Amino acid sequence: MASGDLVFANVVDARSYAAQGADGPAGIYLVAVPGRALPFVVHRAWKAPTGYVAEEFRLIAPSGRVAYRWGPNPRRMLGAMDLTVEAETITDAVLSETGTYVASFILDNWLVGEIEVPAWLQEAGGGLPKAVEDGLKRSDVIWVGVEENGADRLVPAWFVYRQGKIFLLSRKEPGPDEQVVPGLPASRDLLVVTRRKGRDTSLERFHAAARVLEGQEWEQAAALLADRRRDRHGPPGDAIERWRESAYIAELIPVVAG
Repeated sequence: MASGDLVFANVVDARSYAAQGADGPAGIYLVAVPGRALPFVVHRAWKAPTGYVAEEFRLIAPSGRVAYRWGPNPRRMLGAMDLTVEAETITDAVLSETGTYVASFILDNWLVGEIEVPAWLQEAGGGLPKAVEDGLKRSDVIWVGVEENGADRLVPAWFVYRQGKIFLLSRKEPGPDEQVVPGLPASRDLLVVTRRKGRDTSLERFHAAARVLEGQEWEQAAALLADRRRDRHGPPGDAIERWRESAYIAELIPVVAG
């Protein structure tokens, strides 16, 4: 038997929640599919007897699989005469589908309530927060890689920034002539840290949806990178020809709210 009742619940994009609170429209936004969702808030109001319960939240994708799970975590309920109101900001949900998800709310392994939550693909290349964009425009190098077991595995990498997207190159096999970016080509989610030019302090830290390019997209990005390469020897076409067999080129879309 369930140990409490769900009086109200909503799953709201963090920007809408900041402006409208729990009454904001339900919804989750992604900048790429698959990719890390922009921060969203899981708001719920419980009526339950005083004491501790195990609370859990799940997102069920349109395909029917569990796409994200939070908890079970211990939660102290205030008592049946009061509402226990909680709001969790979720920043680590990586989703591979758009469409209508089902948000499931669980107490002590009992499914207490469900609501529908749409997930939309937000148009890429829009305005980034000024601090992020300034950091990318003013830097020659970013630190990029993956998080593993709570630790960062990052390397300094040269890159090109264009209209909200980062393009970078990663050698397929380690070698002295080009960088190798941890996580590529398999990872769809990379960590990026920009630095203030001439300083050893972090400016911005964010995740980015990563996609390895092929075909004409690879060629277009390679032209941008060859033009930017400061220590290039010979014409741009020579560099592109070397990269064609030896390097991946990835497009990164920052997962930050504009």
